[in-house]
Amino acid sequence: MTERGLSMRDPGPAALSRLVANMQRGDSHLVLERFGADEPEGDWYVQVRLQENGVYQVEYCDGVPTERYRTLTVSLAKVVDALVGWAAGRTAWRSEFDWTCVGHRGAEEGAGTGG
Repeated sequence: MTERGLSMRDPGPAALSRLVANMQRGDSHLVLERFGADEPEGDWYVQVRLQENGVYQVEYCDGVPTERYRTLTVSLAKVVDALVGWAAGRTAWRSEFDWTCVGHRGAEEGAGTGG
């Protein structure tokens, strides 16, 4: 879902690339979630925020709210690769970034460094 409330079911790589490329600096964000009867319980999401300075903040949680991770990057391509990889259920995309565990939503902001 985007900050404008746009919701898509199973977006493919081209749609994800367009969504990230069209993000506006500031409070623009994009969230991908896993939900449904065939999905495991818990919080499953990846989200991207494009900050005012042009840096992408990427965050993911794979089921356990206390294990939420965040990183920063200026690379649109790396963000798209992360979203596509996450949506496909792969984990290799994580190795492209340096992650900081930020725990529960609303916890004190952490800072990661990545590409």
